[in-house]
Amino acid sequence: MTQLFPTELIGSYALPSWLHVTLQHRAELGGDDLDESLDDAVRLAVFDQQGAGLDVITDGELRRRDFIQSFYDRLSGLRPLPPARRFGAAGYDQNPRHEVVGKITAPRGLGIVEEFLFLRTLTGAPVKMCLPGAMTLALPLLLQTGYSGKDELIEDLARIVNTEMKALVKAGATLLQIDEPRYATSDADAKKLVDLFNFTRRGVSASVGLHLCFGNFKGRSRDRRDYSTLFPAILAAECDQFNLEFANREFAQIELLKQFHADQRIGIGVVDVKSYFVETPEDVATGIRRAMQHAPAANLVITPDCGFNHCPRHIALRKIQSLVAGANLVRREIG
Repeated sequence: MTQLFPTELIGSYALPSWLHVTLQHRAELGGDDLDESLDDAVRLAVFDQQGAGLDVITDGELRRRDFIQSFYDRLSGLRPLPPARRFGAAGYDQNPRHEVVGKITAPRGLGIVEEFLFLRTLTGAPVKMCLPGAMTLALPLLLQTGYSGKDELIEDLARIVNTEMKALVKAGATLLQIDEPRYATSDADAKKLVDLFNFTRRGVSASVGLHLCFGNFKGRSRDRRDYSTLFPAILAAECDQFNLEFANREFAQIELLKQFHADQRIGIGVVDVKSYFVETPEDVATGIRRAMQHAPAANLVITPDCGFNHCPRHIALRKIQSLVAGANLVRREIG
């Protein structure tokens, strides 16, 4: 990507309204019916992204349930538990949990290779595949047996993610991203988080990004929205692109960009996925100009804050159209 200010989604895209209905009635569908619906939803996500003019395309993660929930169906050594809470305001305690009752393996992989192969048939543009990080995968797991402690469990999850990354590279993927919203809200030492990321991406011959956000379930952050505990240690991550959220925090901590190394790309969130407010192209351009005060223009990648999974499609589409138009404004200014 040599173009200034390349544009891309973080990962997920908004579900079309009919897919919400389909998933609510999935028990009435045959396997082929569901596959057809998910294929069509991915086609629509690609259509919207390309129509908006994004430079890098994802499959919108439309085959996945609530970011990570579908991956547990593919892991052994788990026993499903009901959510801690079912009613009331939407929140993280309404997500399913799992007991760890043995060693965790993924005998069929995580299914992301299959997602990549289908996406590759739909576009000749560069494509990015996103994988959940081990720390985030471990969040809803309650350790019972099989491991001496949480660190050993997380290491096994990192191995599973690493295996999937290598399988993606073998299938032809060149742009990968590890999503770790848990990093910014964890009490773990930042050096330990860096070591975990580097362990997860070891031996992977592709560009690997790291998405650091604060959570977005039902449009809600999980915890404090503060990157300070990660810096400067996080810069030692063997990462080709860091993706950070700024728009929904009114660009608080944008000065952290000064700390990045000269060879590190930075995805700057200039569109707030938690808000119904649709940024204008000038709003996006203003965010890019603010970032340019702290980092070289050549290092900046233009993104939303986070995924669009919990945003209505008509809002998400207008936001990515503004994102591309805003990037084009600043490109023309620079010449």
